[in-house]
Amino acid sequence: MDKKALSKDELIGLIADFKSEVKKNLVKIDFYNEKIEELTRLLNAAPAEVEDNKPEKTRKPYPLSTWDKLVLEVIKDNGKPTTSKEIYDKVMAKAEKMGIAMDEAKMKAKINQCLVKLSGRRDDLKKLKYGGRGFAYAIQ
Repeated sequence: MDKKALSKDELIGLIADFKSEVKKNLVKIDFYNEKIEELTRLLNAAPAEVEDNKPEKTRKPYPLSTWDKLVLEVIKDNGKPTTSKEIYDKVMAKAEKMGIAMDEAKMKAKINQCLVKLSGRRDDLKKLKYGGRGFAYAIQ
């Protein structure tokens, strides 16, 4: 490999480039040191101070459907924890009276969706273990 001799002007240019890069890196180092100090202060700060900066997130509750209202009404009318079988029977009877009844399998699926939504996402119902198969649901 042939080595090429650099001229005086080329050497001066390289030295200037290197000095420029050193200055840029020193500025970056100062910037990062400031950030590290700031983050260290936040880390050592009291947890209450850090948490206060976060806005509290609130979720909109899911709106109640007609079926949800029927399920809640059946449990309120019963006045005690109600098994899922009793809920199915009573809601199906009310749905037939209201004229919103459909195929039995579809109604069971719809009621099951309501029970999941009301006991899980919305926390309107409390799901209780009940002897045998199924669960009992009570209003919280």
